[in-house]
Amino acid sequence: MYDLIVIGGGPAGASAALEGAGLGLSVLLIEKEKFPRYKPCGGALSEKARSYLRFRIPDEVIDAEVSRIRIFFRDRCAEISRPERLSTLVTRSVFDDILVRRAADAGAEVLFGKKATGISEEDGCVRIMAGESYKGRLLVLADGHTGMLSRKICPGDGMRGVCLVSEVAAEETNDCMEIHFGEVDRGYAWVFPHGSYLSVGAGGLGSSNIRVIMDRLMRARGFRGRIHGHTIPLSGPSRYLGGRRTMLCGDSAGMVDPFTGEGIAYAVRSGQIAAQVASEHLSDGCDLVEYQHRCKREIGDDLRASFLLARIMHRFPDQLFNMFMDDRSLLERYIDIHSHGLSYRSFLKWLAPRAPAKLMASKISKMV
Repeated sequence: MYDLIVIGGGPAGASAALEGAGLGLSVLLIEKEKFPRYKPCGGALSEKARSYLRFRIPDEVIDAEVSRIRIFFRDRCAEISRPERLSTLVTRSVFDDILVRRAADAGAEVLFGKKATGISEEDGCVRIMAGESYKGRLLVLADGHTGMLSRKICPGDGMRGVCLVSEVAAEETNDCMEIHFGEVDRGYAWVFPHGSYLSVGAGGLGSSNIRVIMDRLMRARGFRGRIHGHTIPLSGPSRYLGGRRTMLCGDSAGMVDPFTGEGIAYAVRSGQIAAQVASEHLSDGCDLVEYQHRCKREIGDDLRASFLLARIMHRFPDQLFNMFMDDRSLLERYIDIHSHGLSYRSFLKWLAPRAPAKLMASKISKMV
C-alpha cells in the first residue's frame, strides 16, 4: 500500500508527487499518457510559478526569457520594458516531463499509459482501478477539469473558457510578448516567442467568434500552423477540494486565473500543499480539511480577486483598458502581478482610488 497515490502527471500532480516523495512518503503517480506528450498552451511561466518550483529550471527547458511585453487594445498599444525578466517561456511537453522526472528521481513510482477509471474508499485506504488495482492511504486527484474522476467527485461544471493555440516557425528571435485585448469576447489573443517558434493563440469565455479571430490573426501575420483547441475552467476555485481521503489540485479544483487563464503557478502550489497536508495527516492525524484552509489562504483569496477583476474587464472593457493605456503607472503595476508576485487583492486595493469612474471605483471598493 502506498502512502499517497496521485492521478495526473501535469504540474499539479507532478508537484504533489515530488513534494510527497521529498517528505518521505511512498508515492505512486498514475498518468494516462506516455510522456513527453503534446500540451496546447502558451507556455508562459510567471515569476510566481518559478518561485514555487523546488529546483532551478534547466537551461535546455527554457525556450526564452522575455523582458518586454506589448499590450494592445483595439488600435492602441503600450509597451513595458524592464531590465529584469518578466516571464519565462517553456514548451509544456518538455516542462511537464522534467517535473515528472524530478518526482521519479525523488523516489516516486511513475506509471505512464495507465488510465485511472475508478475510485473506491475502503477501511483506511483508497483503491484505484487503472487496469490493475492500486491501494493508497490518501489520494490526490489532478486529472484536469475535464477528468472523469474529478467530475465524478466534483460534478459542478461552471464557466469554461475556450482556447485555440498554434505553434508557428519564428523567422527571427525576439524577447517581446504580445497580448491583444478588445477582439476576443471576454478574453485575449497572444503571440509568445519561444526561440525557434511562436505560440499564437486566442482564448476567452465567448467561443462563438474565437476561430474567426484566430484565423484573422494568423492571416494578418502570415502564420501557418495547425490549430489545437482546449478548454479551461474560469469559474474560480471549487468550493469542494476533497473528502475523507481525497484532495483535488490544479485545474481539477478550478485553480486557474480567470483574468489570464494561467494555471501553472496554482497547480504547482496546490500540489505541494496537498502533499504537505498528506504527510501531516499520516504522521500526526492532521485533518484533510486543512488542505482546503491552506488553499483558500494561499490561492483562493487571490483567485477570487482575479475573478473580480475579470468581471470588471467583461463589464467595462473600454473604461478599464483605456485607463491602463492612458496611465502607464497602472499598467506597470498590473505587470507586477506576473513579474514580482503582487497579489490581485493588493492590486485591486491599489487600483480602487485611482479608477476614474465613480461607479467603477465603488464596485472595486465593494469587491475588495
